[in-house]
Amino acid sequence: MQTKSLPLIGLIALAITPLHGQSSQPVYWSTTVPDCSSLLGETAIPVKNGSATVGYSCFVGGTFVWFAAGGVWGTSLRVAAPASAAVAVNYSFYDTTGNNVSLDTTIDNDQSSFASGNQAKFALFANQPAEIEILGATSDNPSYSHTADGTVFAVFLCPDAMTCASVLPQLIYSALPTYPWSLSVPIAWDFALAKQWSAEGIDDGRTNVVSLVVYNEDVTATSYKISVFDGDGNLAGTGTTPSIPPLSSGSVEGGTYAALLSDLVSPLPQGIFKVLIDGGSSLSAVEVLQINGASATTLQVAPDTAPATASGVMARQKSSERILRAQASKELIRPLRKKSLAP
Repeated sequence: MQTKSLPLIGLIALAITPLHGQSSQPVYWSTTVPDCSSLLGETAIPVKNGSATVGYSCFVGGTFVWFAAGGVWGTSLRVAAPASAAVAVNYSFYDTTGNNVSLDTTIDNDQSSFASGNQAKFALFANQPAEIEILGATSDNPSYSHTADGTVFAVFLCPDAMTCASVLPQLIYSALPTYPWSLSVPIAWDFALAKQWSAEGIDDGRTNVVSLVVYNEDVTATSYKISVFDGDGNLAGTGTTPSIPPLSSGSVEGGTYAALLSDLVSPLPQGIFKVLIDGGSSLSAVEVLQINGASATTLQVAPDTAPATASGVMARQKSSERILRAQASKELIRPLRKKSLAP
């Protein structure tokens, strides 16, 4: 099996400058090896400053399966360190086919923090929040007239398992004033993958519209079967996504695909329906959005069992390939700086 490979496997090398004028360094590691086994059997990784090992961190990783920035759209990434301890954050940006993409970003809408690149890295003190705004593709600067789409892979490093388990980032879509709403979506954790997912929605093709995103978190290119069941539980229609690229080697992340549900299954039944996204043997993460005229919401999705699947077992699964990817996030990480920072 292939995994994403970065230099210095097994070492997280971080040089941290504090945010918001704080004079000390956020310590997101332990000087002794912490027990990370409650994070589905994870083991701690070394934290290096140059050639010196300063400590060891637990980690968690996951993917925001779709960002949209440029044109009328903007995307923000929000996270705060838990009360228990500091954390380090590493966001990596990819296009819809899974290749690295350079994006322009700011911190908290502060233009002095403007940066370009395919990663954003920083450390946070306990209780410290941060918001990263994605403005658009670097290649589209300064107008950002085209919408850049793709995924954000995130790794969070912590001195103990409890702190990592408490990190709760979110992504927010906004298209104000074009659309009078914003949408908050959770991260798809690598320890909560599944082969089938489902959600419930209403789509009349006018006021009520459902859209979905399917992100391939496996090492095999996969076309996903989309099945819709009406209010009586009867199969109302099926469709299939294009083949979505897999996790691969080098700089390649998994691919992602977004569409209106009506583009995949038509006609849709009246009233409430269930949509089932079936990846066969491939792991995935799914996002489903419901638009109701002047309002919109992110629908809850849950692991499910496709009709052809043997009964009994659709537990959430963990991808060893993705764990190795998280462990391979090794290069020296610099924090995002703001104008108000202390020297």
